Amino acid sequence: MGPFSAGFLGVDIFFVVSGFLITSMVRRAIEDGSFRFSEFYFRRAKRLLPAAYATFLVTSVAAPFILNARELHDFSHQVFGAVTFLGNVVLFMQAGYFGGGAELKPLLHVWSLSIEEQYYLLLPAMLVFLPRRLWLVVGLTLMVGSLGLCLSLLSVKPVATFYMLPMRAWELGLGSLAAIAPVWVERARPFLNFAFWPSLAVLCLLPVFPTGLPHPGIDALLVCSATMVVILRQHPVLNTAWWSRALARVGDVSYSLYLAHWPPFAFLKNAVVGEVTPLQNLVTLGLGIVLGGLLYRYVELPARSLVMRPSKRFAVGTLSASCVVLSVPVVMAAGVGSQGPDFSQIRRSNDGFAEECAFETPFKPLAACRNAEVPEVMVWGDSFAMHLVPGLAAVTDRGIIQATRSNCGPILGLAPLSDVFYMRPWAEACMEFNQSVLDYLRLTPSIRVVVLSSPFHQYLRGDDKRNHWRTLGLLDGRLVEREASVDVALDGLRATIQSLHTLGKKVVLVAPPPAAGFNIGACAERKAQGKLVIGSPLDDCSVPVSAFRAFHARTLELIHRLEGEPGLQIVSFEPVLCDKLRCSSRMDDTYLYVDSGHLTHEGSAVLARKLDLGRVLAARP
Repeated sequence: MGPFSAGFLGVDIFFVVSGFLITSMVRRAIEDGSFRFSEFYFRRAKRLLPAAYATFLVTSVAAPFILNARELHDFSHQVFGAVTFLGNVVLFMQAGYFGGGAELKPLLHVWSLSIEEQYYLLLPAMLVFLPRRLWLVVGLTLMVGSLGLCLSLLSVKPVATFYMLPMRAWELGLGSLAAIAPVWVERARPFLNFAFWPSLAVLCLLPVFPTGLPHPGIDALLVCSATMVVILRQHPVLNTAWWSRALARVGDVSYSLYLAHWPPFAFLKNAVVGEVTPLQNLVTLGLGIVLGGLLYRYVELPARSLVMRPSKRFAVGTLSASCVVLSVPVVMAAGVGSQGPDFSQIRRSNDGFAEECAFETPFKPLAACRNAEVPEVMVWGDSFAMHLVPGLAAVTDRGIIQATRSNCGPILGLAPLSDVFYMRPWAEACMEFNQSVLDYLRLTPSIRVVVLSSPFHQYLRGDDKRNHWRTLGLLDGRLVEREASVDVALDGLRATIQSLHTLGKKVVLVAPPPAAGFNIGACAERKAQGKLVIGSPLDDCSVPVSAFRAFHARTLELIHRLEGEPGLQIVSFEPVLCDKLRCSSRMDDTYLYVDSGHLTHEGSAVLARKLDLGRVLAARP
């Protein structure tokens, strides 16, 4: 993660600074009677739009040559979000389990700009139409409410908490409160004098040594509070120290750097199908700085110096420019086009029968999640069970019902737990889901076969590049956290299999397809489309057997230790996909992979036939 693993806290600091500066400006204009809504929004547009639109246009021109079909489709929506300042909403809607990775989105960074502008759409109206005596009370109430909403939803809806204004407004609101309460600031002067150096230490140290708690949470609250103290203290060192002046100079260029720095990283991460190297990151960072400097010199500065006034002509010009920016991604995508197969169809999300079958609630036998009134086969597990459904449905007429929840393996009384996204409320909901599946099976004797599937990585390995994984499970009647391990998962899986046997069900465990940690589906698409591919282990995007065995080592150990379990049949893709050296990513001209491990709809069907899964399901226990 590097020494600045919590560098994202810079956005939280920026929100406080922005809230203070803009609110101070609006407050002064209201106090001297010069505030006009048209003037305020005109200045915001003149300040923000030229550099932003230049960035969006250049990125839109480059995108069709670099992005894959899914990412290009998502990008057109990101441009709409960026132009309408709804980028955070669009990105939130694109954040599903099978959605493209956040690091692949060229306009990911505009979420913070969108939150800021949504806030400033509301702030002036509040200050203008509320009596001054209510500013502080209403502002404090709204800020505390937003902070409370943020902290309460952080472990329940982490993605919404990150992207949406109601849960992030408190950061801007902290700066606004500092700007509208000068009397209270003076009363707090002794505290500010005392807290200045500790606050400066927090701002320097916390990005390097974060608490590791979910964001935006305690770390964000600490840096935002420290930022407010530093702003209000107005220590002379901030005006005289050389490093302070240097930071101020960087601040002048910061908006252009902010706009230009991310698209090159996103394009790099689209081209690299494995891990991005430190050198690649360093070169891309340098490119982003150069582009930011050019944007500042040739777009932002000239736009600032233009002498203009609010007018109908300006409004029409802005609207016209917005329409041009919105149309460019569509025109470029159509003009460049794509050769060969339609990968937007091939690599579509494989949720099984339907998107709603990726349950976020306890299991229910939804009509959309079965293909017969009285199904005899249940597919139970996480996304690696979902991708089996099209294939199983193609090879049997016994009827299938789908009971799946993303990242929640089919293990009773045990759930994965991490510090990011999959926190305790999620883990408890996973356990509740699995119990509801067993309760349904207990009441449904028509289900004769239960197909289990998961890579079980989240139960087996303690750390990956984003999360420290643990498990939450019942031990001596209590819910306890334990380190992820093969032994813990094995005990839970054996207990699950035994529970199914007790109900008279045949149990089939399907191992995950070969994988090696790189995006096999993206690699195959880029090769077929003639786009740049960096990092593929083999030229045909197949998986080296040695890399597959290393990547799935713990999963393979778990499955090996289950061999010979009474009444359990294990199915592996390895015999039909792998020789001694490599595992194929295509079969019978069919692309098999959506991403780094999930099967395409067509690949699922081809492999189900190759493995003769219809016969496996029909065989008696």
